[in-house]
Amino acid sequence: MLPLAHFEYLAPTEAVEASRLLASPDARLVAGGTDLLVSMKHRLFEPRLLVSARRIAEMQGIVPAAGWLSIGASCTLRDVSRHGIVQQRLPALAAACRTVATPTIQAMATLGGNLMLDTRCMYYNQPAGWRASLGYCLKREGSVCHVAPKGRGCYATQAADTVPALWLLGAEAEFVSVSGTRRIRVSDLYREDGMNWLTVRPDEVLTRIHVPLEDRSVAHRKLRTRQAIDYAQVLVAVAAPAQRGEPWSAVVSSVAPRPILVESETAEGLAELSFRGSQPLSTHLASAPWRKKMVRVEVARAVDALLRSHAGSG
Repeated sequence: MLPLAHFEYLAPTEAVEASRLLASPDARLVAGGTDLLVSMKHRLFEPRLLVSARRIAEMQGIVPAAGWLSIGASCTLRDVSRHGIVQQRLPALAAACRTVATPTIQAMATLGGNLMLDTRCMYYNQPAGWRASLGYCLKREGSVCHVAPKGRGCYATQAADTVPALWLLGAEAEFVSVSGTRRIRVSDLYREDGMNWLTVRPDEVLTRIHVPLEDRSVAHRKLRTRQAIDYAQVLVAVAAPAQRGEPWSAVVSSVAPRPILVESETAEGLAELSFRGSQPLSTHLASAPWRKKMVRVEVARAVDALLRSHAGSG
């Protein structure tokens, strides 16, 4: 058993107060804790203060408002997937929530935590002793990226299940800090840098995710080596055109630090363009060439699901 290091735990009731606490470099926000606490046991993070989101009212509840569904960042993936409006109007989001790990973890993990999920790599997400045997890695304590030793950065991948679907659904993330409140599109939340993967400050608290309730057909696909607790080898979401003249769209994730957007004038061309636009590296146990080929397969499967759905509804 890997023990946790000593830390202080505080549970503020307002997001602004949480922001003040998170201004310290030794503080981390914790919601469900399903990823953070594991990383702490691996000594990837060693915060002296954990700031809990469990009592912050702004981060709770699922509320429809003026054509949007506003989801509290602390809502569990299970609660989101079971919500009636999500199931009826946003089935791709419901599906993405259900593919995270196991039902037990879905009952603890939060939607906000999934959006803010740390990037992943087979050389990074390991216990401290394992990492020490390789001289650590560029992202944590080392000086070399084992995935690309001659590269210029960290190539740990974005692997959050809900991100591709939320991206194509046009979702926006709301952040609160001592400086005020701002909303940004989920598509603008990530950088092409595995070490500094988010475009937000450490003191900004993700309070809500706003999803438009538009008639957008989106399909979610997750490829993993076991249908259990594994993170994705490839993550895909595909959106059919909302109206004539718009392109087919795909967001491919778990292959790079930032999800990749691909657009095609035709449904038939989307899988091939996604294949060409994806360049997985050896961040996973499965080989990069196989994962690249499976991008084409999973996008084609998502396209087929949408076409069959449209044919059935017609």
